[in-house]
Amino acid sequence: MSYNKISVVILGHGDRLKKALITVILGKDLSQVSKRNVLKSTEIYEDNSYVVTGAPDIHTSCEDIRELFAINQHPHMSLMVVEDGFSTEEVWQQIEMLHRITGRPTEEFRVLLPLKSKHPDSYPFKCCTLGEVFNKLSKLTEGRHLMPTDKRYTDHPEPERSTQGTEMEVTGGTNSKGHFTDSEKSFKRKTRNHSGTKVNLVLLGMAGTGKSASGNTILGKPLFKSTTSSSLTTTECQVAETEIGGRHVRVIDTPDIFDDEIKSSVKSKHVRKCKELCQEEPCVYLLVMRASRFIEDERDILKKLEKAFGSRVQEQTVILFTRGEDLWRAKISFENFLHDCQPDLKKIVEKCGRRCVLFENSDSRSPQVEELMKTVSRMFK
Repeated sequence: MSYNKISVVILGHGDRLKKALITVILGKDLSQVSKRNVLKSTEIYEDNSYVVTGAPDIHTSCEDIRELFAINQHPHMSLMVVEDGFSTEEVWQQIEMLHRITGRPTEEFRVLLPLKSKHPDSYPFKCCTLGEVFNKLSKLTEGRHLMPTDKRYTDHPEPERSTQGTEMEVTGGTNSKGHFTDSEKSFKRKTRNHSGTKVNLVLLGMAGTGKSASGNTILGKPLFKSTTSSSLTTTECQVAETEIGGRHVRVIDTPDIFDDEIKSSVKSKHVRKCKELCQEEPCVYLLVMRASRFIEDERDILKKLEKAFGSRVQEQTVILFTRGEDLWRAKISFENFLHDCQPDLKKIVEKCGRRCVLFENSDSRSPQVEELMKTVSRMFK
């Protein structure tokens, strides 16, 4: 793998669409670029800026795809090409299959929409247009001080820049007029300035969902008071710190700010304190919900979250489901739970980019914390 180049993996049925997209990305006939095969059914094309991998068909070469992602663990983009008139259900099944094969979250796989398709927001999976792909590639090459050789990459609008000239991300993070809000600019500046070595994890959720217990699982020690009761245990914001995988992690446990019975002045005080604690480092919100219980009061929890922390807060949010042991006992996989959950819960999951982790707080196994930190790391990238 050439680590100074942009890595793109192209997935989907048939070679025609995949090779067409590779040709468009590289801006030249494939016979004019370097080609190699690391696996039996995988073709890799490379130029001065890009390493583009044409992956095999998922239905015929599962092992090759698994090995491909084991070799190339962090591609900058994983795109799935689909034909006009594609079946949404079939595409979603392929994405779930990719998730099972590779262990990567479903949101890492983006479907490249044909020109006549509906708006990306109308699909249950992550989508992008060809223009968005070009914009993202252009931004990635700029970040590596590489200039794209194809003029097409510069034909698309440049992203907004802050008054200090700080570069913004291409996708997401904009208001209705396409401009970045102050909170999103702050989040992205903090993310870059600290090089991903420090992060605030803010535990949010209703009383009894397991916020404090989840904080203790992340910290690896019982620093927050936790009970199995649904009554209010945490009454003030609490902070504890640890180091996970070389990253300084600051865990902030919060009282319930979603209960309509709590005075708005009290909730506002907790939100202000939480924001004060998050001023210095990038912040990820962990929306804690029980996997075995979705209640009426949680249906509009994202609206309440947006009211407290801004209209685009879901872009900084990971849903942390607790009581994983309830799923194990019912012999339900986490993937099936997310696929078959109630429509209102599914909408919450989709709005948060399907960034979900499952915790079993009675078990302090490190893999569940590692999975959370991988999700956090991907958000910064």
